[in-house]
Amino acid sequence: MGAKIRHIAIATQDPDKIATFFKQALGLQQVGVANSDLATGYFLTDGYINLAILKFKNDYAAYTEGAPRYEGLHHFGFKVDDLEEARKHVEEAGATFQPLGGKATGQGVVDVEVKYYLPNEVRIDLSENGWLTLTM
Repeated sequence: MGAKIRHIAIATQDPDKIATFFKQALGLQQVGVANSDLATGYFLTDGYINLAILKFKNDYAAYTEGAPRYEGLHHFGFKVDDLEEARKHVEEAGATFQPLGGKATGQGVVDVEVKYYLPNEVRIDLSENGWLTLTM
């Protein structure tokens, strides 16, 4: 089973400021806007990896110490060839499913993902379809 890192999410209280930084300082391109019950923010890309800059609206969505005021790396996501196979492998390795995932959480159905907590409580996403980039 092969998996590729294709998504990184950063939590912030000022998505405009942080997105502007990445666009101006590093040339990332904006490919979407987040505005859901969970978070607001932006989706940026370098062409391969989707970078979500998110302000979480509640503790459940943020699920991290200091939530939802926490700022920093929130989670990262893997694009997998077979979602059911990947789920089986991560569960067998000790990851715990987080029911919040498994539905479109951003831009339509492109970024359908499921969320897991690793044994050390770090959160990862698994997606068969991937996230918004320039090279999907």
